[in-house]
Amino acid sequence: MPTEKRPPEGTATGRARKKMDSVLREWYGEGSSDGELMKYLPSSQPVGDVLQRVMRKKMPYGIADFRTIADRWAEIAGAVASKHTTPLSITNKTLFIEVEHPAYLASVRTKAVQAAILARVAELIGADKCTALTFTPKGRRRTV
Repeated sequence: MPTEKRPPEGTATGRARKKMDSVLREWYGEGSSDGELMKYLPSSQPVGDVLQRVMRKKMPYGIADFRTIADRWAEIAGAVASKHTTPLSITNKTLFIEVEHPAYLASVRTKAVQAAILARVAELIGADKCTALTFTPKGRRRTV
């Protein structure tokens, strides 16, 4: 009984690449076809960069920026302050930060500390995305 021919497996891109490869091998010969094929393929990119672009497109506005802040909070707030503070959210260009103790609350509310935090946040996500800070004592989380 004759066997049925199946369509090639894989994606359309994979099939097109195989077809291009066979054409290039025919044109240039076995030795130089690989080099010619590389000219037609997209350049490689770091996986992290590609993933970040995809996530920015798929995540709701502001979530990706907040994740960047939360992931690098120790760098933004400093080693000591980051142990006693937690970023909660960004709403209407305001970063809400929970502070675990009233003594730390008084120290982070100074203009110098706020300016330093805002400057570091602006370097990471842009100055127009976060323009103010609001500090909340622990246990009084503001749900936004």
